[in-house]
Amino acid sequence: MCVIDSYIQPLLNRVLFTDKLGISCTTIELDSISSSCGEERGDRFKLSIPYARQNLTWNVFFDSQCPEMGPDFIFNDSTFLTDMDVDTLSAKVPSLAKWNHTDENALLNVLVELLSCYKQHQIQLLEKQIRLQFEYNTLMRPPEVNPEDVEMILLPFNSKPTEARFLIRLSVDVSQLPNRTCKSKNDTAMLLVTFSGADWDRITPQLHFSKSLKEILGGTGGLHLPHFPPRQILINYVLDIKKYIAERVNSIVQSFEKRRDYLATFIALKRESCIEYDTLNYTYISSLVNLDNFHFVLYIQIPSGFPLEQPIVQFISVYHIISRNVPYTEVVENCHYNPKWTPCRMIEELYAFILRKAGILFKLNSIKSCS
Repeated sequence: MCVIDSYIQPLLNRVLFTDKLGISCTTIELDSISSSCGEERGDRFKLSIPYARQNLTWNVFFDSQCPEMGPDFIFNDSTFLTDMDVDTLSAKVPSLAKWNHTDENALLNVLVELLSCYKQHQIQLLEKQIRLQFEYNTLMRPPEVNPEDVEMILLPFNSKPTEARFLIRLSVDVSQLPNRTCKSKNDTAMLLVTFSGADWDRITPQLHFSKSLKEILGGTGGLHLPHFPPRQILINYVLDIKKYIAERVNSIVQSFEKRRDYLATFIALKRESCIEYDTLNYTYISSLVNLDNFHFVLYIQIPSGFPLEQPIVQFISVYHIISRNVPYTEVVENCHYNPKWTPCRMIEELYAFILRKAGILFKLNSIKSCS
């Protein structure tokens, strides 16, 4: 098995550990390694480069016996750089023309410049497609969308295209989202719009989020992506999606604040009986209830959609075990609830319901089930 040549290794490491190339959230991957000199000194390798939610396969060829020589490339898209003269290539890819193998960023700089050239190549291909060229030209409307926030590609390579992809990085203010960490600084929302069909009239939109943002927003499954009307232009749909995500973010922030208020009110009213509560996301609280000298734990789960979604209430026995280390538990149904009530009213109504009916039934059921 080939091992990357010692002078190439730092150049390659810089590429593989960079996650800011293009607008995707994924990194460049190394697919294979080989040698040009019949030894175990690997100086040829294949890179898989993310672009517009498509992997570009670029073969990179070094000569380990001549480290001062820059790399050669073979692209899986054979239409790329086919008619570019040496002077133009030197101007567009200066890091290759002035190759410096002692600079660990040398290969990364070349890839960045080549990727920029590839994007320009795809823009030129759009000129042959009236609908797609119109969509791209109208999409370039700063400050809503900047050119560096868009990647596009026509597929398949080397033949008449049947699919066009537009990947758009969305500038959405998520600074108000709760519990953001240093990792959240790289939060990214991207809209992938795929055009297909004889007149490019079949349009499929998809939302993609960076991992941390996806966890906060509840995943794409929690977002019902608006339909892309056949006659709507892309820029208007992008603005609709940005508004849609902003509303989702605002909803999460409001729910977070409502959950925090609910727990703060609960603690103020029932401080002496509180057992534990979630101090990070405010999603649960438990307390000890004393009903005529019969004790049980009241466990309240507060859903992400609170207050529109009603809290889930459980009673947990402190006396009765139904199996090994599993206490007798009931989910309480038909609790009095109105999302328009204040937190104080919600808690008072819940305790009134417990003392009047639910607590007594739980006492009887727990004793009966474990007798």
